[in-house]
Amino acid sequence: MRALAPTCLLLVLLSSAAPSQAGIVDKFSDFINQVFGIFRHYEEAPYTVINKGHGYEEREYPASKWVCTPENTNSDVGQDLGHLFWPLFNFISGTNDRKEEIPMTTPVTTEFKVRGPSDKSYEMCFFLGAAHQDNPPRPQPSTGLYIKDRPEMRVLTRTVGGYLTHEENWVEEAGKLAAILQENGKTVNLSHMYWVGYDSPMKFWNRRNEIWFLTN
Repeated sequence: MRALAPTCLLLVLLSSAAPSQAGIVDKFSDFINQVFGIFRHYEEAPYTVINKGHGYEEREYPASKWVCTPENTNSDVGQDLGHLFWPLFNFISGTNDRKEEIPMTTPVTTEFKVRGPSDKSYEMCFFLGAAHQDNPPRPQPSTGLYIKDRPEMRVLTRTVGGYLTHEENWVEEAGKLAAILQENGKTVNLSHMYWVGYDSPMKFWNRRNEIWFLTN
């Protein structure tokens, strides 16, 4: 965080620059956006809050299209989700049948299932924005990616900050949320959940992470 101090100070100084220096401010802001993604606002998957409880909320997500990795059962994936992320990022960067660049959206979801002590699966998906819901580009067959029609879903969730980077971080947060829900008279399936992230790794504050449990 200390390394960012000169950058933050420079932003303050540039924001008070004379009108003739506005072009410099704009260019510097563009640079920060491109390198860090700190100030970007991405299109988010739409939802409706159905109910707000003590420490959680219930949401309804309409049916929509997502681009997803195939289910991966390699347990090492849980320690490095980049194995799932980068093929999807390449897809929106133009590795698709139209060679079309697609704007980044949020959230990025990883569906996590546990069938046994050593039987787990991970499926990461990117939401396809409104402009690509009706007719999205198709992944190259060699990538194994596919377009998924995710049905309407209701989830129980809460938002937490910080970095959740490994399986144990997500599972720990799932346990905390499950305890809150139990206090509110709701039970969830701890063997099936979604790990949900909204931020670039280079965003250092006001981060947004969520566990999604499907309603029973």
